[in-house]
Amino acid sequence: MGWSKFGAALHTFSLDLEDWLNGERVDSLRAQAIPEWVRFNPVLDGTANPIDPQRAYLNLVNYVRGKLASFNKGDPVLKNLQEGYQHASDWQTFFQNIVEDRANAPSWNSLNDDERAIWLAHQLFRKLPSPGRVYRFWREAEEFFRDLLREFRQIAARSNNRWRVRRLVLTPQDPNSWHDLTLYNGRWRGQPISLLYVGSLGGFVTASNLARLLRAEEGANVFQNADILLEDEDTPGQPRNMTVDEVSTWPRSYGHLGVYHPVIPVDVSPLRFRVLVPLEAAPECVDLAFALWRERFARVWDRLPLRVGLIGFPRPVPYQAVVEAARNVEDALVKGEETWQVREVERGSGAVALRLRRKDGRETLRMVPVDLPDGRPDVFYPYVAVEEQKPRFPKDFQHPNGQVYRHVTDLRPGDGVKVFPARVKTLFMESAAARFDVAPPRYLEDWAAMREVWGLLQRVAPSQTALQRLRSELARLEKEWGSPEGVPEDLWRDTLRGLLVHHLEAKGTPLEALTEAAVQGTLQWALDWHLTAMKERGG
Repeated sequence: MGWSKFGAALHTFSLDLEDWLNGERVDSLRAQAIPEWVRFNPVLDGTANPIDPQRAYLNLVNYVRGKLASFNKGDPVLKNLQEGYQHASDWQTFFQNIVEDRANAPSWNSLNDDERAIWLAHQLFRKLPSPGRVYRFWREAEEFFRDLLREFRQIAARSNNRWRVRRLVLTPQDPNSWHDLTLYNGRWRGQPISLLYVGSLGGFVTASNLARLLRAEEGANVFQNADILLEDEDTPGQPRNMTVDEVSTWPRSYGHLGVYHPVIPVDVSPLRFRVLVPLEAAPECVDLAFALWRERFARVWDRLPLRVGLIGFPRPVPYQAVVEAARNVEDALVKGEETWQVREVERGSGAVALRLRRKDGRETLRMVPVDLPDGRPDVFYPYVAVEEQKPRFPKDFQHPNGQVYRHVTDLRPGDGVKVFPARVKTLFMESAAARFDVAPPRYLEDWAAMREVWGLLQRVAPSQTALQRLRSELARLEKEWGSPEGVPEDLWRDTLRGLLVHHLEAKGTPLEALTEAAVQGTLQWALDWHLTAMKERGG
């Protein structure tokens, strides 16, 4: 890949897909809601449906429990719910077909009748992890990452200089004295240049970013008769001069190779997506991935988290150290389940807005679609695990392990929702030693907040020097005061506000926004990333 003046970034993404593939998280999905089934089946075999839709789950469990004493093939409820019921010979056979086909399923003989009824009621309404459904999860994750790769290529290719994504063929005066498919490095116009000799073309293919060498208005003919001192990558210290005899674009038969994509996919699978991009394009790639994840997986946001690692590095850092850093970042991103408290629920057109308090005490907003594309209510996907011992609402249901699930439309302030949070960890490697960084990951939504803070800093900061001084002063304060958690909150907030006034001359709404960002650590993150990794300028 053609290195930018900033360096490169290795992105690593994953969707925590394993528990969907093994069927564990499919337990949160419904083939249909019990109250909906009752509504569409009010009469069974000429008699009223005995299941009370207001206490649907518990009523169904009790109904099944009452039928276990003897096996009646003609039972109107059970044969309506499961076509295979009337073809089974006894309860144990039916249980084996419905429950024991699960991985790690309990056996009939290991349970009492209460437990058997709970398992049967759960399996009768659960979406089953059939091979087709599991493949769909696999395919959707794969499509998500391939769509990201396509968009990343577009982001990385954006440039005011058309040479950013072009390749040329440079034919030397002595084409037979160079080794086929060998990479040669040199300098031209004071900039590094990499050329790959291709014997079948009789010339060198440019293998680096031409935008560093040519201005946008220049033509390819500036290479004509150029003298370039080159070294074989495998035998450094033995430079040879190459004089360009002819400059051409790619032959038509190789035309697709004439476009240069400054993006290298390292690993593209549904389980993990690693990709190298120019460092200056890296933040926008994360922006896009976060936005696309929120759009596509909004119904299962709580149990299909996007994990994002961003490792920036300059050219001198060994790539093996970068790969090791990526592994460490991936390990750090794997965190357990958390409980977030519902603060507010608002039903809108086709969606529910949830205001939630995270484990760290900060609040966040989630928009969850609750209607299907055809306008019908979605009673299949948008369920969340809640901290309750028993079902409370008609659509509530309970896993045999005790976990209660609730449709998002039934959530109330005070409910505790169990969440596998989406997370991000950023790291800029100024040296190989940085691969051992132990800073904890952050919530992925805080990335968007950090980017907004940087945008605000660019608008209000009087100069780059002011930002550098602010960053240094913040680092000094945190070091001298120790952990901010040990400082009275009002004192810490007032101190940060004073720094912002002194260094940035901020006031009014921007001052309050930046003060809050500094209290939360988002301001420091924005300064560290954009000033160190991106070498960006504020003011």
